[in-house]
Amino acid sequence: GDPGVQYDTTVNRWHTCPNSGRINASNPCSEYMFVDDSACNLASINLMKFRCQDGTFDAERFQAACRLVFIAQEILVDHASYPTKRITANSHRFRPLGLGYSNLGSLLMADGLAYDSDEARGLFGAVTALLHGSGCRTSAELAAVVGPFDAFEENRLPMLRVMEMHQERVERIKSCPEYLLKSARGLWDDVLARGQRDGFRNAQTTVLAPT
Repeated sequence: GDPGVQYDTTVNRWHTCPNSGRINASNPCSEYMFVDDSACNLASINLMKFRCQDGTFDAERFQAACRLVFIAQEILVDHASYPTKRITANSHRFRPLGLGYSNLGSLLMADGLAYDSDEARGLFGAVTALLHGSGCRTSAELAAVVGPFDAFEENRLPMLRVMEMHQERVERIKSCPEYLLKSARGLWDDVLARGQRDGFRNAQTTVLAPT
């Protein structure tokens, strides 16, 4: 990971668990930011598997795949090994996960979109909203059955505020196919409703690693 700039104020404004400690740094590749002595279980979904023959993106199948992989990741939290006792304790207390995607560049090339274009940013704004929303909704589903993560109650208000910020950002996505935007809107409405009622099983749900 090359040295880069960390925007500390912004990072901590989007922190789901500020009452448990601030975010001081990232991991070496800078995709994971959370409290000190924590770890993240990563998994990436191949976006090209959801590109249809007519060039559209199968949002429904993508959300279903995200849900399935996320549940598998959640099961692994209790079966994984961690390098230190403090990281082990925090992994169980916060249960952070890192659902992500790969082959972003391939999807753009298949669609004939320039990487640095409004259309590319719009497409991946919507796809990322679907990824993160699917993870959060599944986390709320799991919380309804087996309970939220241990530190949820002390962070309930800031975490729900961050979820509302994500929902608001969906409305800022531009130059995006309307069917994807509609899907993202409906998904995030569901995330907020479930989260307010049942909480979340995981303090973090998604990570965009350099895949």
